[in-house]
Amino acid sequence: MAITLVFSCKPTAYKNSELQKNISFDVLLSNSQSNIVKQKNVILQTSKELKQIFNSINTTRTPHIPIPKVDFKTEIVAFINIGETSTGGHSVAVKEIIEKENTLVVFYEGNSPKPGENATMVITTPFTMVKFKKQPKSIIFKRVVK
Repeated sequence: MAITLVFSCKPTAYKNSELQKNISFDVLLSNSQSNIVKQKNVILQTSKELKQIFNSINTTRTPHIPIPKVDFKTEIVAFINIGETSTGGHSVAVKEIIEKENTLVVFYEGNSPKPGENATMVITTPFTMVKFKKQPKSIIFKRVVK
């Protein structure tokens, strides 16, 4: 008795809505004083917008922090400001930027002094800004909780 098995394989398109890849970025500046009191997460797409942010950053500085070079034809800047805090020891950092099917997600982390840890009594407005390649997708910000 002979048994013949015939298999037919049809290629199927693999579509995964969770397909994602990391986007490289460069940190332009991270500091404790943006002089912007409210939390603000924005994408800067022009040199005029970048200059407006630096006008705030440099309000209380002498000498001023120079405005970094950004080629807005091919790059954009993510500015993340966690708002006003009543002590030192706070910071914010971009952990990664992920490209998903229809969006880019900028994941960032805010750090604060640990309970009982000494911190200076000073008002701060911590921020960070990163640049990365311009993408034709919507961009959202997500805070990473430790």
